[in-house]
Amino acid sequence: MKSFHRHAPFSGTVVLTLLLSALPAPAQQSDPFLPGYDFVSARPPGNSRFFRLGVLAGFSLSAEFSVSSQFDISRSQPGPAGVSGVDHFYDDGFVRVDDTGNAQGLTSFWGYDSDSQVNGDTLTMHSARSFAADEGATSKDDSEAVGLEVVYGGFPWRHNNAQVGWEFGFGYLPISVDANHTMDGEVTRTVHRFNTGGIILPTAPYTGGSSGTGPLIEDTAEDATDNNPTAASLAGHQTLDTDLFLFRLGPTMHWELARRLGLSVSVGGAVGFLTGGLKYNDTLTVELDGSTALNTGKIEDSDVSFGGYLSTTLMYRVEEHGDVFLSLQYLPMSSFTIEGGGRRAELDMAGSVFISAGINWPF
Repeated sequence: MKSFHRHAPFSGTVVLTLLLSALPAPAQQSDPFLPGYDFVSARPPGNSRFFRLGVLAGFSLSAEFSVSSQFDISRSQPGPAGVSGVDHFYDDGFVRVDDTGNAQGLTSFWGYDSDSQVNGDTLTMHSARSFAADEGATSKDDSEAVGLEVVYGGFPWRHNNAQVGWEFGFGYLPISVDANHTMDGEVTRTVHRFNTGGIILPTAPYTGGSSGTGPLIEDTAEDATDNNPTAASLAGHQTLDTDLFLFRLGPTMHWELARRLGLSVSVGGAVGFLTGGLKYNDTLTVELDGSTALNTGKIEDSDVSFGGYLSTTLMYRVEEHGDVFLSLQYLPMSSFTIEGGGRRAELDMAGSVFISAGINWPF
């Protein structure tokens, strides 16, 4: 009699188990973004510094402009009286040397703005010298500015999710703040008269050429200045057009808040350097004859300010060596001042708030 042996049925589960056991075990990977993971100490040695680059925006940058009650106006250059063969420039015209060299003391190279300047055979020209206001003018305005910021730092000390280190920041902001002002007062003018020789003058406004042909007038000015101030009003526009360079240095602390999310806080000292100019553009109107004078220029100056800063930065980890960040900064500093020629502009930095955003590279 044959004996029969019963075999257990061949199970698919057993086959799958054998196949899986023959494969190499997957590498164990830890998630560096889990809370509680000391991501700094887990990096290769020396991987404890960072570099940030971003756009910097400043808000509520307030500037106060002031103009003294008296200042010079030097837009036109009237030239000397009693001298032939020289150029004269006025607020309401000009008398210049033509291509003939003003032969026989006559010139075709002249012009004037208003028929009120003509009286018989005399053409009168005016050049404002100074303006005395009833009182000085003060104006104030705010502005925003957008620039660039770079930050470099490191974390020599670390413990669990917290790191302590330092950071150095540099910011650049081009700032432009402007304001208008009006003033009433009196103007002192240089007054010159020219003999027209009895010719019929072209209707104003007139601008003659330098060819030596055309209506000719005598080129020698007679000084008719009486130095008596004349009532006038002034409407002006001023612009503080400068570059602001900010430097800050202080300790910083960083915490890993949650998956891919970190927070840094830094506080320290700050220094600012402002360079640029105060541009002005005034139009002076004389009540007596309605003539106008332009007064434009720029005062170049620079100033240094000291203060402190408090910065809070929120970072989101995109990959191991790359974050995007958003930073809020408060920089209370002393005011910057640019002044000269009876004008002054003061940039108030006491309550300045800045926002920056960009990319952070830990390395």
